[in-house]
Amino acid sequence: MEISWKKFSFSLIIPIFLLALFSLLTLYSLSIEDASPLQLFRKQLFWFVFCFVVFYLIANFFDYRILINQNFFVIGLYILSLILLIAVLLFGPKIKGITGWITFGNFSFQPVELAKLSLIILLAKYFAIWHIEIWRPQRLIATAIYTGLCAFLAFLQPDMGSAIFFILIWIGMLLISGLKFKHFAILLLIFIILSFIGWQYFLQDYQKNRILTFFNPAHDPLGSGYNVIQAKIAIGSASLLGKGLGQGLITQLHFLPEAKTDFFFAAFVEEWGIVGALILFVIYGWLFFQIYHIGIKSENNFSKLFCFGYLFILILQITINLGANLGFLPVTGLPLPFLSYGGSNLLINFIALGIIQNIKNINRK
Repeated sequence: MEISWKKFSFSLIIPIFLLALFSLLTLYSLSIEDASPLQLFRKQLFWFVFCFVVFYLIANFFDYRILINQNFFVIGLYILSLILLIAVLLFGPKIKGITGWITFGNFSFQPVELAKLSLIILLAKYFAIWHIEIWRPQRLIATAIYTGLCAFLAFLQPDMGSAIFFILIWIGMLLISGLKFKHFAILLLIFIILSFIGWQYFLQDYQKNRILTFFNPAHDPLGSGYNVIQAKIAIGSASLLGKGLGQGLITQLHFLPEAKTDFFFAAFVEEWGIVGALILFVIYGWLFFQIYHIGIKSENNFSKLFCFGYLFILILQITINLGANLGFLPVTGLPLPFLSYGGSNLLINFIALGIIQNIKNINRK
């Protein structure tokens, strides 16, 4: 399948390009004074170029209907994700307390990001087939097992944020698939009980510390609460138009250690101001609307579920990241999509958008 540029829709690519521009300009500002000036900026620039190429290839030369018609492809992708999650536990280096990366020279990749995409594809296919009887226990248990394997392997890294995120993906896909409220209430009760058990017997002290910091970041101001406090100071010190690129005191003086990743939003607001943040939200809203519009126009259950499922986790990830930056939610380590430094999450997001663009291209035929 080949689609010419004349038929190619730029409705998705324009907001993504604008987000990439904001990301690179801010990363340029934040990496000027690094020990290796602009090294991270150059690596992220490479990732963006590579990801745009991947997006174009998937949108033009991939047929998403293979995900509907070929069980082997969907199951194979899911199994590959599990194998990589196991491999990283056995052979991956420990970075920032987490064994979650596979390294390739100067580059690294997080298999957990691929697992998130493969789980969405698998659940979208499963729910598309069984949506009429999705409430039946055997259906819920099957999807819970698919999700639980990913969550458990992420928990062992230990990546608590991703482990919880897998569960939220499952809950979100269930709601999108039309699960009745009474069935959802039962699942919610089970989740609360399991959360209590997990708190008592499975969570490590540093993981409990993050949750406690949610209620009171000041209880450990030099430890788990430090980044949250500095992020709130950076955001609170920003004026309407910000302090300008390279002029943010909190970020440029390295009071906010994770300014390029987990707390990118705080660094962004300090330099771009409230106006910059509002522009950012408008661009995100533009992207959300385009994905929603493609989902509404989709011709089959799988493509609808995939579009809405991806839209759900995209909004969820942004909400969790912004909540952590503002001190409303625990710090989970989830990046801000299309903005935070890092290639793994960026690549998976571009692949997902490439599939969504492909859905739109084929539906227009």
